[in-house]
Amino acid sequence: MTYPTVVLMCASLLLGACGQSDNPPAPKLFKDQRDVLDKAKTVDPAMQKQDEEQRKAIEQQTK
Repeated sequence: MTYPTVVLMCASLLLGACGQSDNPPAPKLFKDQRDVLDKAKTVDPAMQKQDEEQRKAIEQQTK
């Protein structure tokens, strides 16, 4: 066999080995923490509104 033929065969073997694997997807890191953070972000505006209303009520009672 000639040198170019050997190189071509090696290259085709290497490229043929680069297929899709059946590895499972990576685990979702910190999923629980992200879920809690997302939940907190949805609750925060409601808490701020309630806090503001409570402050206004306290100010009116002290006048």
